[in-house]
Amino acid sequence: MRITPLPPRELFVALMSALALATAAAVEPPHPWPADPFFSVTAERIANLPFAAQPAWRAYWEKSQKASRLLPGRDLVDRSANRPLAGPPIGASYSRGVRLDAPANWYASDEARAIADRVVNWQTAVGAWMKSGDYARNRLPADDEHDAWSGGTFDNNATINELRYLALVLHAGGNAEVARTAAWRDSFMRGLVYIFDAQYPHGGFPQIYPLVGWYHDAITFNDDVMLHLLDLLEEIGAGRSEFAFVPAAQAARARESHAAGVACVLATQLRAADGRRTVWCQQYDALTQQPCAARNFEPAAECSLESAALVEFLMKQPHPSPELIAAVHGAMQWFRSHALSDVHWDRAAPAGTGLESRPGAPALWARFYEFGTGKPIFSERDRMIHYTPTALSFERRKGYGWFTPAPGALGPHYAAWQTLHPR
Repeated sequence: MRITPLPPRELFVALMSALALATAAAVEPPHPWPADPFFSVTAERIANLPFAAQPAWRAYWEKSQKASRLLPGRDLVDRSANRPLAGPPIGASYSRGVRLDAPANWYASDEARAIADRVVNWQTAVGAWMKSGDYARNRLPADDEHDAWSGGTFDNNATINELRYLALVLHAGGNAEVARTAAWRDSFMRGLVYIFDAQYPHGGFPQIYPLVGWYHDAITFNDDVMLHLLDLLEEIGAGRSEFAFVPAAQAARARESHAAGVACVLATQLRAADGRRTVWCQQYDALTQQPCAARNFEPAAECSLESAALVEFLMKQPHPSPELIAAVHGAMQWFRSHALSDVHWDRAAPAGTGLESRPGAPALWARFYEFGTGKPIFSERDRMIHYTPTALSFERRKGYGWFTPAPGALGPHYAAWQTLHPR
């Protein structure tokens, strides 16, 4: 979209943002991240919470530990250090996952049902799925090493996609054997209970459950993990056609879970020094709901990409509260003041900012903005902050989306939405 002209003060802020991007490398050297706060969920940290909050979190912790015992070989050591975890890589073969975009009648086919059988076969002992499920084959004993480390994740839509797929096959109906249909339905319900169990007392979700520590315990907006969960819960709670088989009690719980998740989204929105609502980080400490880092090139920072998805999600909510309305307006104001207009990002640029003049190009936003200064920041795997993307290694410069046009796509929806929900 073309960005609406800004008032003088906001235009000044936007120009300063662009200027900072163009010149920061010359005036400020790279520096390491601040020391990470303690953001694994541990029994010791729960004991330091306000007394009234402790019972719910102790119950959650004990439930997670109990679920871990269902996983043979699972290390139950309380991982209290923020460090990379030992364990097998996950996600290597997820391209062989389920198909959600087929014609409706395909889900009643023998091929679709055979895949559903294998989806059930790949479900872990705790009711979830890993990213590496290969539904071209049945699960083998050697695959259990993945369970021993994690048992289930929501990353890259794992578990979410499997549940959607099973629902589509069940909805397609036809003359499937009663025993097969019952197995698909039971698998779906076990997966839904897994989602309920994984949700934190305040409504957020970790990336991996049962908990494994480090950034995997954080409330995860990164890659829209939490939003995809909330979308699924909303559709189940609303009784959308493919979820009509879900019993009323579980559908009601899905509605409650969705409402708690929306409340968590609103509670974690960042505020400017003067109290104005701005945007969100990728991840938050589960116990404090304060920003925290993710992978070693993803510092705690104001994040444009995930925030754009969060705003789109909030605008879809019916009967928005005054808090939700203020959240959307605040974030859109932030997007306007940080937009970079008439430029194109060249990933392969050998020097400078990599931003080239291109009149009429869609507006761009840096992926991360530094707290306090509002400067775009870029990070290496060595946890060093840089102020220009060309200072990064070629691997990191090419392998991550350091700029995004995503907030610009909100314009038409917001224009219609704000007429119904003015400031």
